[in-house]
Amino acid sequence: MPENLMYPGTSHGNLLASILARYPQIGTLQVLPESRCMRLGFFVKSSNEAVELQNFYQHIVDSISSLVFLAGRRLKHFNIQLTRCEDLSIIELDRDLATISLSEISLVVSLMEEHFGAELLRSEEADEIEDPAWYDELIQHMLEDIGSETHLQRLIGFREGNRIMVFDKPQASGQ
Repeated sequence: MPENLMYPGTSHGNLLASILARYPQIGTLQVLPESRCMRLGFFVKSSNEAVELQNFYQHIVDSISSLVFLAGRRLKHFNIQLTRCEDLSIIELDRDLATISLSEISLVVSLMEEHFGAELLRSEEADEIEDPAWYDELIQHMLEDIGSETHLQRLIGFREGNRIMVFDKPQASGQ
């Protein structure tokens, strides 16, 4: 087990940290308790042209809908939004925690890499993960443990240098 992660118990902070460690393409990850969603944030270097999102949006919706259907589940919540900040675009994808799966997270990351290529920012420590299968099993187990009655905290996870940071958002913002 990697040194910087504890065994999960019921902490959703460990879920965020594990996903961020496993997928260096994900820039930020949030748990939004009021909508019971997970928000995956991706950073894309962009030229002066706006990132073309409409075709990509339809492709990702079709792909996720198909995966969810094949898994015998129903897509409850899906939203994707784009925010531009000078030469950087932030793409945030919201998915409900009740139906999101490890295979869907992997699909989203693959589609982002396929569409944006080298423009998709990723952690430089990406190749340091020793046992991806261990992370996959851990993430899947933690996702399956989240039920409709599970209390969710408002959390945000991101990278700072070579560390993964996860904060309870109200405490992090001083509220």
